[in-house]
Amino acid sequence: MKSEILSQERNVVVVKSVYEASEVDKAVSRTVRELSNKVNIKGFRKGHVPRKTLEMYFGRGAIYKETLENLAQSALEEIVSEYDLDLVANPNLDVKELREGEPLEVTFTFEVRPEVKLPDIATLEAEKIVYRVEDVDVDEELHHLLEANAKFEPTGEDREATMDDIVETQYTSYRVEGEDKAEALESDQKNTLHLSTLRKDIAESIVGHKLAEEFSFDIKLEDDYPDERMAGATLRYDMEILQFLKRVVPEETDETIEEITKGKYKAVDEIKAELKRQMEQNASDRSDATLRESALTVLSDASEVDVPDTMVERQYESMRRDQSNQVQRDLNQSLEEYLEKNNLNVAEFENNLRKRAAQAVRNSLVLDALAERDEISFTSDELNEEIIQIARSMRANPQELADMLSKNRDEFASVANRVRTKNTLTHLTTLVKVKEVDPPAETPASSDETQTPDQAEETSQQTDE
Repeated sequence: MKSEILSQERNVVVVKSVYEASEVDKAVSRTVRELSNKVNIKGFRKGHVPRKTLEMYFGRGAIYKETLENLAQSALEEIVSEYDLDLVANPNLDVKELREGEPLEVTFTFEVRPEVKLPDIATLEAEKIVYRVEDVDVDEELHHLLEANAKFEPTGEDREATMDDIVETQYTSYRVEGEDKAEALESDQKNTLHLSTLRKDIAESIVGHKLAEEFSFDIKLEDDYPDERMAGATLRYDMEILQFLKRVVPEETDETIEEITKGKYKAVDEIKAELKRQMEQNASDRSDATLRESALTVLSDASEVDVPDTMVERQYESMRRDQSNQVQRDLNQSLEEYLEKNNLNVAEFENNLRKRAAQAVRNSLVLDALAERDEISFTSDELNEEIIQIARSMRANPQELADMLSKNRDEFASVANRVRTKNTLTHLTTLVKVKEVDPPAETPASSDETQTPDQAEETSQQTDE
C-alpha cells in the first residue's frame, strides 16, 4: 500500500492510500479463506468450502464489503503510525468501489489534536486562596452539631396557635373534587410543623386554632406544582393540634458530647480538637483546589492553540446532553421545559454553554500538551483509588465497577485520563509562582422556602437525626 497527504488545514489531515491490484486480489482471497474456515455448510468441511458456494450463501457483495473493511482498517493503522497522527475522533472514509484485478483507493479525513505552544510556565503566577480555621469557627461548628441534635419538648400551653409556633398535629388529608373528598392521601398522620416555614395558606389556616380543637381547611395547589400528579389539585386537611412544642438545644457539656457521639468523644475539648482537624483539612483542600483552578486558567490563557470548532461542538453536545439528563432525572421534565419555567432565555443559555464547552476543550488540550511534555503518568494504586471514589459517588460496588471498566476500553480510558489530568494539575501547581490571597467576603444567603406538612415531616426527621 502507498499513501500520500492530500491536504492539511488547521487540525484536519486528508490522506489517500492506494492498494495495487495484486494486493486487492490477495485481500479478497484472504477473506474467502477466513469465511471458509468459519462457516458451517452442510456437505463441506470447514476450510474446504468453495468460493462459488460462499458467494451463493453470502453474495459477492458481502465478501467485497468485508474485504474493504479489512483493507481500510489495515490502511488506517499504517497511516496513523507512518505519519504519527494523534487522532481526536474516528476518521471519515471515502472508499472507491472494490473490483478484483484493479487498484483500490481509500481516502481518509483525519481530525488530529492541534498543536499547543506552552509558555514559560515558571513566569506564570497563580493565586491560592488561603482558608484559615479560627477558634470562633470551631465554636460555630460545635454549635451546629448541638443544633442538629436539638429535641422538641412539649410546652404544656393551652392557647391559640401563632405564626411563630411549632406544633404537633394529627391530620387526614384528601384530594378534593367538587364537594367530595374523592381520594384519601394520608390518614391520622402525626407531624411536627414549624408554622413559619409552611406554605403561607396552610400556616394561616392553622393559626388561631386551639389545643385539641378539630378543624378543616382546603388549599389549592399551583398548576405548575413540582409534583405533576398533584398540580392544580385541591387538598383538604382535617386537623387537630395535639400540643405546642419548643426546640431545646442541648448544653455544651462533656456529658452531652459523650451522648451525641455515642461515646466516641468524652469531652468538649476532644470533639473541638477533632472538629478543628477536619475543618483544617477541608480548608487545605479548598485552598489547593483554588490554586489548581487558577494555575489552569493562567496556563490556558498564556498558551497558543487553535481550538477546532468540531471539538467544541462535540463537547457542547455532551454537556447539553448531561444537563438534559440531569434535569429529567431530578425534576422529571425536559431541559426546554425547565428553561421556560425558570424564565431563562434559550439562546443565552446555549451561548453560555457553548462558551464553557470551548473553554473546556482549550483547557483539555493545554493539559494534554503539558502531560506529554513532562511525561505525566499514574500508578495502578491511583487508578484503583479513582475507581473507588467513582463507585462511592454512584453507590456502586468498586469491584463490579472495575470489572465493567475492564470490558469497556473507552470507559476505562476515560477514567485513566481523569487520573492523569489530576496528576497533571498537581504537577502544574509546582511549576507556577504562587500568590497567597485572603478569601473574598461572603454574602449571607437568604432563604424564603416554604413547606407543605409532608415536607415539614421530612425536615423534622432530619433535625431529630
